[in-house]
Amino acid sequence: MQNYSKQVKQILNTLNIQAPPVPIEKIAELFNLKVVPYSKFHDSISGVIIQQEDLNVVGVNSNHAIVRQRFSIAHELGHYLLGHDSTKMVDTTFDVSTNKEQQANEFAAELLMPLDLLKKDIENHPREYDIPALAKRYDVSAQAISVRLLQTGLIKKMRLSA
Repeated sequence: MQNYSKQVKQILNTLNIQAPPVPIEKIAELFNLKVVPYSKFHDSISGVIIQQEDLNVVGVNSNHAIVRQRFSIAHELGHYLLGHDSTKMVDTTFDVSTNKEQQANEFAAELLMPLDLLKKDIENHPREYDIPALAKRYDVSAQAISVRLLQTGLIKKMRLSA
């Protein structure tokens, strides 16, 4: 598992983002990526990034839930910022079988749920946050926040109701 916290911290500092939810479209804009919601994608397509000369576009399936769209945008930003060498990438299931997909997922998780912010929320407000409350606060799915909490070990610091 890669650690993208330093890169994400620089982005968040540049835009003075100090609390969730992270404004993912504002970050895309910072890197001159235009986000285009598109309703005609097949349901299996979550997002696509197209980089051609002076055209940098992230297409996102507007039929998916907003939290999924946010993750798709963050994932495509990951491909872009990590320099994955493709002029067009289409993500269907965020399949982690390839190294690039795994890296983009890890980057997206750090960008939407920055470790420093998540730690602060859990350590400073242990009674306020359970998985649904954290998912709502970070504007991500319960599945995404659960995976993030497990991968970072922060799940152990939470007061989970029985």
